Amino acid sequence: MKTVFIHGWGFSKEIFKDYYYLDNSLFLDLPFHGDFKNFEKNNIFENYVNYVSNLIDEKTTLISWSLGGSVTFLTALKNPFIEKLVLIGFSPKFNDSLLGSDPKVIKAFMLNLNNDFENTVYQFRKTATGEEFREIPLPEKEGSKELLKEYINLDLTEKLHLIDIPTYIIHGDKDSIVNPNSAIYCHEKIKNSQLILLDSNHAPFLERDILQYIDD
Repeated sequence: MKTVFIHGWGFSKEIFKDYYYLDNSLFLDLPFHGDFKNFEKNNIFENYVNYVSNLIDEKTTLISWSLGGSVTFLTALKNPFIEKLVLIGFSPKFNDSLLGSDPKVIKAFMLNLNNDFENTVYQFRKTATGEEFREIPLPEKEGSKELLKEYINLDLTEKLHLIDIPTYIIHGDKDSIVNPNSAIYCHEKIKNSQLILLDSNHAPFLERDILQYIDD
């Protein structure tokens, strides 16, 4: 079985480097992140989901983090080869205080990105993970902002019940980016899901091997 990893906004596939040892695994950059800087700036989510889906032609587990979770969720809805879904720090509706982040905080963050993109991204990384990860290149400014705007406007709450494959919802109980209540909500809505709440921030996979929580 293949395993595909997709990271969250503001980072790159390098955030999953501790899992590079896995055989038959694919680590993807989001549009405008890492090595994937050239991408159409319209309908980014739809086009990227299609891109990811077209790469998968065998039984696959999707492991994703934060914004990447929305990508893998939508991919799982359209690709019959997806047999398992792992959602880390996932929000079905980011622009929501209970299921994501406070809309006022999001608005302020977008303004800060416009005014000082570099330092705002580094501060976001530190808030999310505890580190700035200066060794990971910054995303392309305009494209990554457009991707984030689409994410902010995305609402998957009415689609959660459509997922019926084994789904692992992993969330840090000290997450300050996505409200941990989101994990509980998703667990209630997604059939065949398991909820794993950990003593961690927005990136629990950096502190422990998350594969230990996933059944083979």
